[in-house]
Amino acid sequence: MNKRHTYCNPLSLPDIPRGKDDWYPFERGMFSHERKPESVKTPDYRSISDPTVFYHDGKWYLYPSYGMAWVTEDFENWKHVKTDPYCPKYSPCITPWKDKFLLTSWKCPLYVGDTPTGPFTELGEFIRPDGSTFTPCDPCIFTDDDGRIYMYAFSGLPRKDRPGEFISRIVGFELDGEDPRRVVRGPVTVLTQNTEEHVFERFGAFNQDVEFGWIEGPHMLKHNGRYYMIYATPDTAAPNYCMAVAYSDTDPLSGFVYQKRNPLTIHLTGIVKGAGHGCVEHGPGGSLWAFYTIIAPSTFVYERRIGMDLVDVDESGELFCPSGVTDAPQYVPSEKTDKRPGMNATGDFPLTAWRRPEASSEREGREAFYATDESSITWWQPKADDKEPTLTIDLYATYKVSASRIWWKDLGLDYAKGILPGAIRYVIEGFDGETWYTLLDRRDLNEDRNIDYCDFDAGVCRKVRLRITECPKGISPAVIDFTVFGKRYMKE
Repeated sequence: MNKRHTYCNPLSLPDIPRGKDDWYPFERGMFSHERKPESVKTPDYRSISDPTVFYHDGKWYLYPSYGMAWVTEDFENWKHVKTDPYCPKYSPCITPWKDKFLLTSWKCPLYVGDTPTGPFTELGEFIRPDGSTFTPCDPCIFTDDDGRIYMYAFSGLPRKDRPGEFISRIVGFELDGEDPRRVVRGPVTVLTQNTEEHVFERFGAFNQDVEFGWIEGPHMLKHNGRYYMIYATPDTAAPNYCMAVAYSDTDPLSGFVYQKRNPLTIHLTGIVKGAGHGCVEHGPGGSLWAFYTIIAPSTFVYERRIGMDLVDVDESGELFCPSGVTDAPQYVPSEKTDKRPGMNATGDFPLTAWRRPEASSEREGREAFYATDESSITWWQPKADDKEPTLTIDLYATYKVSASRIWWKDLGLDYAKGILPGAIRYVIEGFDGETWYTLLDRRDLNEDRNIDYCDFDAGVCRKVRLRITECPKGISPAVIDFTVFGKRYMKE
């Protein structure tokens, strides 16, 4: 399986964590317990977002909101290494410090660990020059080549002309190299929302608010001597969520100008909507990769997933994505990654998108078409007495099918009652015009894959069929997205 070493967005990560947005006001610092406060009435759901990716010793370490961390050595298969503490609230960030690693997160103290996956122990809250303490919002910690440490965070500046409103901005601090809790310089305003010149910063799904914007989620990248401030805007629950870039050739805290090629990542249509709050990090062979947040608010407004795409630098030193934000199979990062526009793609098309499936059964309001409608907030749900639900799709022509992506909906999830996520087992079959045969057999799957992307030996198909064979106890099978990928079959 995965014969060609590919990936597809949203990323197929094991053990996507539990969403805990409504819990955070009750917690100080990072926390690991699983008991939901009685006052929180939101149904149980899962979410993963706001990724910081740390490139260290030839590996990627991915730290997202809600839980951490995920590690890959081959840039294809991610392993979940449960850290202590496990839940970092929102937007964790990490940086090397001497022979250790500093970690913090949204409204959290500073932590330190001996390895990139901890365990981490608390050093304490950050300390201003006047001795008062604080915890940053959406922090980023960055260590420069000379060993000096900087932190960036979101900050709202009250508006004098309109009481109750604020101007969002990114502020920066220099931290004490011996005691990194202590601020030695700052806060310094690095970026301020500019809704007059930057339409993409205007709040609203259509950037309709010409006077209010939201910039957040800073991440600092240093590449070829230039400092790149990557930031998110304007709304983490809207399809126009994106990342933009400003850069400085002088200093990590000053001299930033906005690049012309903004936004860096944005995607308004398809299953991969939004491409905000994340980072750009180095990969194999000196390549650059963007990791970003994908909106998926089917249960809760802040339910999200994660994607990644190739980044390059143009002749002016500006960052751009040669293939844009992608929702079809791409080759995994390697020493030989082809940075030319579109050349990292396999060339496979989504074949089932907008096709109307035939289902063995469907609940009222959860029709089969919702599995192929390119939406992350609708889903197909078979009837309760359907013991082996099937979804059959006519491709209307003959194709060579070589990959699939299934995004499951965890209906019935209830952590308090012990109804937990787990492996959903299934088979994908192809019809060549005469015979049904197996394209992909996942009946022995033992790993929780909320999004399951697989690359397999190509089969010639006129139709495809998904057959669900087993679900975790208490979980009802439902499908947010079922896509097969391939190319038109041409007889030689």
